[in-house]
Amino acid sequence: MKRSFKVIAFVLVLTFLFQSGVFSSFAGFDDKSLTQEEWNEVYASLSDENTLPTLCVGADETQLNICWHAAKDKAQPKVRLAKNIAMVDYVEFTGENTPAENDEQLVCRVTMTGIEENTVYYYQYLSENGWSEPYKYESKGFDSYKMMLIGDIQIGGQSTDNPEEQSRVGYVWQSVLDEALTKNPDISFLLSPGDNTSTGKAADEWQTLLMPEYTRSLPMALAIGNHDKKGMTYEYYTHMPNEFFGEYFEGLDRDFWFRYGDVLYLVFDACSGSAADHRAMAEEAVSANPDAKWRIGVMHQGLYAPGLAALEPETNVLLNAVFQPIFMMYDLDIVFTGHTHMQGRSHFIRDGVVVGKAESGGTYTDPNGIIYLNTNACCDQGSMDNMEKWPHTAYAFEGADVTTYSTVEFTSTTMEIQTFRGDNSELLDSITIEKTKDFKETSKFSLRSILYKIVELFGLIYMKIDAIVVSIRGGHF
Repeated sequence: MKRSFKVIAFVLVLTFLFQSGVFSSFAGFDDKSLTQEEWNEVYASLSDENTLPTLCVGADETQLNICWHAAKDKAQPKVRLAKNIAMVDYVEFTGENTPAENDEQLVCRVTMTGIEENTVYYYQYLSENGWSEPYKYESKGFDSYKMMLIGDIQIGGQSTDNPEEQSRVGYVWQSVLDEALTKNPDISFLLSPGDNTSTGKAADEWQTLLMPEYTRSLPMALAIGNHDKKGMTYEYYTHMPNEFFGEYFEGLDRDFWFRYGDVLYLVFDACSGSAADHRAMAEEAVSANPDAKWRIGVMHQGLYAPGLAALEPETNVLLNAVFQPIFMMYDLDIVFTGHTHMQGRSHFIRDGVVVGKAESGGTYTDPNGIIYLNTNACCDQGSMDNMEKWPHTAYAFEGADVTTYSTVEFTSTTMEIQTFRGDNSELLDSITIEKTKDFKETSKFSLRSILYKIVELFGLIYMKIDAIVVSIRGGHF
């Protein structure tokens, strides 16, 4: 009898330890996979709402941001955070209510702080129907970690007011998350280089983007793309850290930055030509993080993407003039882009010139130049069939009839970038950068910095012209 009691007690202790997260190193993302039929049911039951929460990265690895919609008379920006699913000894955080895109709702925004590494948490947000069910969030390591990159999620596809297409793209998004997080349970957060929705105007596009339950456990950093700029819903369905609205930005324009471990992420709104504001954001971020080991740039349009898009005047001339000097002045290591729906990666580039090879599978120490990695898309994929690679192209996923995802893993001295097929995680491309040197101090009086004042002036002129063009054609394309 005593032996049976000890066995039962041992089992109970193990159960408690697993639930409390003591064995979190063995855990990954809970299985939230769905068949097509199950997805159809989820979509049918939730598509008429807009109240799912958006879990976002915080200003650093110890913070999480979250936002959700609630009826005006019931909106209370409160979140509970605990280390057990029973929500015992929870900590409650209170945020603020901000206007929504309609007169019936408010947006609740809360920041959770005090996140510890390698710890299992559960959180609840106060919805208009009361406290939500507890959702699991598992923090990973802070010094060494892995993040994930998926581009042009573009819920809604290339169509407008097409529920069938929206559901189709939503299931591709759900399936890629399922594949990527099953094969990479150590992902810390997801980074999107923009075009998160299709029209930028429809709340149901954001609702569909948030339908996969994986998004409740996966913080996201969502850049702005040209499709997001067709409307204003990005403003109401995201809660990004350190948003920078600048002196000349207008409407939805904004950059943001955040730090995770030794990595500084500078996320630019590439649909705005305000060079002065983009540079000011970079200066603010770099000055606040002089000890960061790595500097990562994110923007939507692909400066050195594979395919014909690299020859577009707006990308090849204007955006290169605005952003490439910033990337050089602030010594970025890599830039993530999207827009073309073609997966590819550049060699090492400096001032528009290839200064070093970056072959797949290679390891490069303290390279002279920046790598540009361009993502594929969930909504539809481009094709590189019968097209020669440009001189800047180190790798391109030719005949890309499936979506892809990339992982970026950081250690104290290395950054490893790997790209996989989104349906079976076949490795397509990889490269490792080893860093042994610190960043050089950015000089405000260098020749490059002085000449950039001319770019800032022309950027403001372009903004005025672009505002007229956008008003005529009814939004960004």
